[in-house]
Amino acid sequence: MPRETVPGVLGLGATFRLGWRNLKRNRRRTWITASTVALAVLLLQFSNAILIGVEQQSFDNLINFQTGHAKVYADGYFELRDEFPLEYSLSERGELLAAVNAVPGVAAATPRLTFQAQLSNGMDQIPCLGVGIQVHGSDTDVFRIPQSVVDGEYLAEDDEGILLGSGIAEIFEVAAGDWLTVLAKTQHGAYEALDLPIIGVIGTGNPLIDRNSFLIPLTTAQYILDMEGTATELAVRFAARARESVTLERLESEIGASGEFDVKGWREMEQDFMSLVQAKRVGNIIFLGIFMLLAVVGITNTILMAAYERTREIGMLMAIGLRGTGIRRLFLTEGAFTGLIGGAIGSLIAVAFIVWLANVGINFNAMYGDIDIGYPVKDSIYPSLNIPVLVIVWLFTGLLAATASLYPAARASHNRPVEALRHV
Repeated sequence: MPRETVPGVLGLGATFRLGWRNLKRNRRRTWITASTVALAVLLLQFSNAILIGVEQQSFDNLINFQTGHAKVYADGYFELRDEFPLEYSLSERGELLAAVNAVPGVAAATPRLTFQAQLSNGMDQIPCLGVGIQVHGSDTDVFRIPQSVVDGEYLAEDDEGILLGSGIAEIFEVAAGDWLTVLAKTQHGAYEALDLPIIGVIGTGNPLIDRNSFLIPLTTAQYILDMEGTATELAVRFAARARESVTLERLESEIGASGEFDVKGWREMEQDFMSLVQAKRVGNIIFLGIFMLLAVVGITNTILMAAYERTREIGMLMAIGLRGTGIRRLFLTEGAFTGLIGGAIGSLIAVAFIVWLANVGINFNAMYGDIDIGYPVKDSIYPSLNIPVLVIVWLFTGLLAATASLYPAARASHNRPVEALRHV
């Protein structure tokens, strides 16, 4: 026997048809409620797209210009990394580099020498972070510094000069071809100064590099610090198709097992930033939850009004045998349809904005000036369209709308047919 013919029961097909028709009975109210839901969903989808986009942009900037996928340190360095201790160095770079490159999933590795320094133009002096890089080959295999040169050129193999962060260049009002003095303390405590030409200016989009760092050839850094043949870290890039977690575990087991070296993934190196990301996610959820709550209240109010207006109709349906379960299903369907319609409208508008802004970006400097927003990005942020998240939010809106209809549906199903038929 078909489901629709069972006494007192409406099948799903009949319930959906009646629920859809009931939405058309007061179209103005339906569209007002759906518009409220659409606005909430639009804000939710757009905010999620911005959050996903800025997080991915931040992760790419960290990996491509600052951390790589992982780094290998001498044991004890990481705990004191904020002090940049030169005594914890990697002395046998050749053997270690070969061992790291032999780990499955590793695409490239490069030595770097990071140190505290000051830059001076003869009048002003500012503290900076100096990074000695291996110019001939391996650094460009791990990092994407050459693509970030905005003035001048990248260091050549025989160059003895500086790649200067764009923020520092603005402070000193210098450009490629000018000269600056690097002042640093050697590993033995003596001070060394060296005049170097600015070969190029870099704008990576990572404020830590652009505003606080400069890069020089590794041999030059070793000369200034009296650390010939040594480095403070090996930066590692994983292969494009390698699983990050698996490759990191292999690197830890094969390199870090001896106890001489300490292997750290980029997420662990940036624990403070990852905590900030998590906090912003929670804050975003709370903020958007308020808008979704307003939409839920609107749906509840709409279904309550519909139930009140159709009291006599409900009584008639129950008098001819429709059970309370059928009444509840009918109103829950109406609420779900309202939520799905509003969610679809809000999602489609959000997609149009996201696709457009993903190409042109949002220039927050134009709105807020040169401020630090807590993410390693600058100038512009680019929202990212995530189809699974888009669909999940839309379906969740329908579920939430149906949940909002539970109370009015329950009230409608508890009417007594005789009393409902007398309702005016």
